[in-house]
Amino acid sequence: MGSHLTRHIFHKILINEPILHRSCLSRTIKHTTCQLNGTIVRRPPTRRTLFGFSSKPERKNKAVDIDPGLSMMLELNDSCKSRTRPPPANQLIKAFNLFFNVKNQSQSQVLGIQAHFAAQTFRHLQETNKSEAGFGLSLSDLQVALRALARVPSEGSATHHALARDVFAEIERRSSESPQGLPLSLEDMSAYVTVLTMTGHTLETRDLVEDFSRKDCTKLANRLWIHVIKGFGKENNEHELARTIEIMKEFQVPLDCKLHQVITTHYARNDNVEATKNWYVHPLAEGQVPTYHTNHVVLQFCIRNQELEWGSTLFRSILERGPNKSTWDIIFIWAAINGKGVDEIDRMMEVMVRRNEGNSTIRPDIVTINGLVEFANSRKDPYTAERYIALGQKWRVTPNAQTYMLQMDYRISVGDVDGAGAAYSKLQVEETTKDEDVHLVNKLIQAMCTVRYVDYDAVMGIVEDLNERKARLEPETCSALCALHLGRDEWDDAIDLLTTHTFHYSLEQRAKVRDVFVNFCLDRGNSTARAWDAYMIFRQVFEETDVRTRTIMMREFFQRKRSDMACHVFGHMRQHFRQELRPKVETYVECFEGIAGAADLEGLEMVHNMLKLDFAIEPTTSLYNSLMLSYTACEMPDRSLEFWEDIANSREGPTYNSIQIALRACEETPFGDREARTIWHRMKDMDIEITREVFASYAGALAGQALFEEVKDLIQGMESHYSLVLDALTLGTVYNAIPGQNKKDEVERWGRENYPSIWTELEKFGRRKTEDGSQLLQIARDVRA
Repeated sequence: MGSHLTRHIFHKILINEPILHRSCLSRTIKHTTCQLNGTIVRRPPTRRTLFGFSSKPERKNKAVDIDPGLSMMLELNDSCKSRTRPPPANQLIKAFNLFFNVKNQSQSQVLGIQAHFAAQTFRHLQETNKSEAGFGLSLSDLQVALRALARVPSEGSATHHALARDVFAEIERRSSESPQGLPLSLEDMSAYVTVLTMTGHTLETRDLVEDFSRKDCTKLANRLWIHVIKGFGKENNEHELARTIEIMKEFQVPLDCKLHQVITTHYARNDNVEATKNWYVHPLAEGQVPTYHTNHVVLQFCIRNQELEWGSTLFRSILERGPNKSTWDIIFIWAAINGKGVDEIDRMMEVMVRRNEGNSTIRPDIVTINGLVEFANSRKDPYTAERYIALGQKWRVTPNAQTYMLQMDYRISVGDVDGAGAAYSKLQVEETTKDEDVHLVNKLIQAMCTVRYVDYDAVMGIVEDLNERKARLEPETCSALCALHLGRDEWDDAIDLLTTHTFHYSLEQRAKVRDVFVNFCLDRGNSTARAWDAYMIFRQVFEETDVRTRTIMMREFFQRKRSDMACHVFGHMRQHFRQELRPKVETYVECFEGIAGAADLEGLEMVHNMLKLDFAIEPTTSLYNSLMLSYTACEMPDRSLEFWEDIANSREGPTYNSIQIALRACEETPFGDREARTIWHRMKDMDIEITREVFASYAGALAGQALFEEVKDLIQGMESHYSLVLDALTLGTVYNAIPGQNKKDEVERWGRENYPSIWTELEKFGRRKTEDGSQLLQIARDVRA
């Protein structure tokens, strides 16, 4: 990676574009936004011109950055779910090949969700395009796809395995049926074996490699066994790993330094002391010696397992044999592990130089220094790491990109964001390969976004540098930047960021970014207007969000006293093109409960109409309960009692909550005491237990019709007839339900005279005035559906 300044400026000059900095006063002013009836209205900035006032065109958001070919496969997926006509076969073939060709050219991984769409396309062509030779995919097309699938993400996926298995089976079939009877190529086998071992199917891999080794005994074919060993190591299957080694002996697979490295490092990382010692000293083919990586892992193994004596003997013997440069680097690290300070290692370097005066290649170089710095980093010792870099300067060793990356790493780990930024500035003038610094640059951006005072221009400068390189932001970085943009009300910037990166993430990674928007909406420190703006972005980008998360968002707007917004959130769920992401019965129930709390008649009518048209929903008692709650709260108790009839005539029948809600509707409706008595007598006839809550609701239903004398008789007989003792809930319900302040005063006098202790308890709840001037006790009478 060359100089950022040089690359940026020359690029702008070549494409004839102006060179602007984010802090330049001539940059376009950000659009302002306002909230109008739940809709975001963007007002472009105005600027005075020579001929009056004019405005610039509204900023256009970036187009969705999606892998070439994937959009057509997504279209096939949508058509399968909606049972509509799929795209033409020739377009699907073109999309399938384009997708995997681009993946191979960019050397990028195929994500699990992408593999799912590709597998769906492959099987669709197999089943529906039989008239075309090879169902439209040539042997080379399949080989390209298999090689791309070999770059499996670290978490692996069953979809990768299934698609690779189908593609490999087709390759194998075509190879065997060809007139020449072509054998499977080693490249095809290697790609398929990689997918199998990365997705946890190593036993299947071993059987395949055994069969292949019987047909091809070349030295290249022996490389496949390394994948088998790695696979069992990844699965921690010690028994099968040992059995595989025995099988390899039967096939006379030579133990070279690479195979030795895989076996030895596996046992060393698992702290198997005996196996590690035995395999490390095992003779290698053709007189080879252990690799630098093997020595480094064994070195770490010795310090973890207190095998310092064995390690010292081992490295002493290496030293006596006249070590090469890479071995000397390991010896220096071993000395550091054993407590040697920077000055002592400096003297050891002098000894190394004296013993090899005739060999100019054995001198401390940047590899030596970087190894020591990396060791200090592993010990979380940034002070010593800085001293090792100073030691390199003493030996006139010029730092390279790896040095600056190590500096960034340990400075970020200790919270030295400014120091990490300085190291990044030096890294920009160094050459890097294969974007090896991208992970650390992502960590730097994340760290810069978490400090108390964020240097916004510095953060955006680094982001722009990554964008120039077409490097991907990690999900954690995208999350941090989204939080930064949301905090600054930069909605367009957040949308651009999401459309550029999130469509390259797996579903699990997208969920991390999505949670930033969910948490922003749930933060009561953000205004409702800002929460709604964030929700609209969330809804636009994260269509795969499950019902549970969407319900949380709906509940939040109900709690913010914005029933209209909450009902729109519900409506968006109801309109989703995927059936499994549409509202369930429980979602309807919660929505109706929220509407009841807000007494939102308009929202009630809208959601109830959606329910009538939703043939996937089977009404339940809880759903009818929520409808009764909503219509009662919206001053339509007669309509509520219609749902009570539906409950009473249903197979499921009413619950205690149903009875309480129905009695509450009787309290509000004219002549409701008639239906209340019917319910009450039916309960007594069926010998249903009368609970305290049901009794209070029945008393409230009678009081709501001003039948205070009947209520007094009911209360006075509650202990003898129902084994219940009067409490604050029952007496308070009667007071609140009875109409008119005069009647309420009468209830209060009667309560004070006959039940002074209970009335004293009621007074603690406090009172509030209604619109007609009467008073209500602030007791909780809420009932859940």
